[in-house]
Amino acid sequence: MNHFLLKWAIAGVFLSTFAMAASNAYVSEIDKSFTVHKVGVLPVVDNVGGIYSRSVESKINELIKESHRFDLIEIKSADARKTIDDYEVDPEAIKNIGKKYGVDAVISARVGKKEKTIDIILDMFLTADGLLLSQDRIENEPQFEISDVERKTIELYSRVVGKLPYKALVLSRQGNRVTLDIGGRDGIRSNTIVSVEHIISAKRHPKFNFLLSTEKEIMGKIKIIKVDDTLSFGVVLQEKDRGVVGPDSKITGLDFVNYTESLPGAESLQPTQAADLGQNAISFGKNPKEWLPPRQPSFGRVGVSLGLGTYHSAISLRNAGSFSGDVPVYPQLGVSSEIWMTPSWYLGGLIQQGVMSVTNPQTGTPTKLGANTSHYDVHFGYKFLLQDDFWGPVINLHLGFAKYTLFIDASTPLTFTSSSYSGLYGGLGGSVPLSSDRRYYFDVNLDRYLFPSMVESPSTSGAGSDNSVTSFSFGGSYKMTSQFWVSAHLGFEFYSSTFTGTGSRNDTGLNASQSLTTLTSGIDYLF
Repeated sequence: MNHFLLKWAIAGVFLSTFAMAASNAYVSEIDKSFTVHKVGVLPVVDNVGGIYSRSVESKINELIKESHRFDLIEIKSADARKTIDDYEVDPEAIKNIGKKYGVDAVISARVGKKEKTIDIILDMFLTADGLLLSQDRIENEPQFEISDVERKTIELYSRVVGKLPYKALVLSRQGNRVTLDIGGRDGIRSNTIVSVEHIISAKRHPKFNFLLSTEKEIMGKIKIIKVDDTLSFGVVLQEKDRGVVGPDSKITGLDFVNYTESLPGAESLQPTQAADLGQNAISFGKNPKEWLPPRQPSFGRVGVSLGLGTYHSAISLRNAGSFSGDVPVYPQLGVSSEIWMTPSWYLGGLIQQGVMSVTNPQTGTPTKLGANTSHYDVHFGYKFLLQDDFWGPVINLHLGFAKYTLFIDASTPLTFTSSSYSGLYGGLGGSVPLSSDRRYYFDVNLDRYLFPSMVESPSTSGAGSDNSVTSFSFGGSYKMTSQFWVSAHLGFEFYSSTFTGTGSRNDTGLNASQSLTTLTSGIDYLF
């Protein structure tokens, strides 16, 4: 009998060791870095002598104490002069705090009082890598009594903590029975089946480092059989290997994402409709295909556009007087591109060509003057993301070099000369989404040449010239898919020169101008 018990004891030790080895084989550093048990609070700052910071810091401490998921650890010697802005760019400081106090995460806030409103920002940092995990803010809040600020702090705390990439942790396992750190207070119910997932990679914001998304692998399933107020108990139904589900395993699947039929891609398919789709069906038909999420553009765009423009040209000569030429409609074709070096910095370019025929306003030959226009542009710029979102409202500043050329037939007597304007220019633009699904956008742009030069041929109207170039455009775009967008814009360009001295033409020019108005539509490919 003793020999029999000894064999079972040895077998138990072997199975336990095997389970621990299997569990450790699936524990990665990235998964461990998101495990939060102990939380500290860094000093909260404000701009009104601590009136709000003391209340906000006290409220955050209170919320962590009341939480059954986290233990509050007091941080006694943190630098009170540092703000969350300082910590956001100093991961080593966060990691040092984690090592010194044994905390997995730290939370801090900043309160800014303005004349009639108040701003509150709340940050949560992971001490494993020192990076910002999540951030939420309330801006231009009109109510700034201390009780209102505390109420807003509760909202921010809930949203910031809610951005942890899991809903609960496994606290312990005995056999196939497990204990979770959430209970009825969190909304979990008996007979719920939850997923156990392992975090294998994380995508962070390229500039601010806060968490955007995580990639996870399902490791098992747990069925909840008993629920207390702050704990729940379940049994492991499935796991990838024996013992994979263990302490600190991440629990998901408590909430579901619901889609309405009005959202793009959520249209319901009847069986008969699905069969009719044939090879084009996503998961139905004769040759079903695996559904993959659309690839999001991240490098830049290229586009082609077709435009219809109007053209007006005028010139004043010292002896012959003033003449003008008008073209009511002429076609333009353009190619543009943009490379996104970072979410904010970009490089762009444009080539545009147009052809037309201008009636000669002077009596002479020929009576019809053939002409063509060309635009060449290369520029770089910086986008101010107003909501820390590449696809949100944006204001951009840009600087570039551009060249506009009009080639027009010479006439006898000479009326219009071919001209070319070129130089550095500065610009201001912006875009804003017009719909919540961010399919419709409105944008506007203003460019001004800084020191434009002008060259004429075959003769010059003056010895020198004072030149001015301005362009303005506005329009909109529509997102058909993640990769293909269509757009329409109305643009205005104005080129003018005032001549000084005597040129090489027979009749000295006084001033000249060209104005172009163009309605363009095009399609862009984002990659």
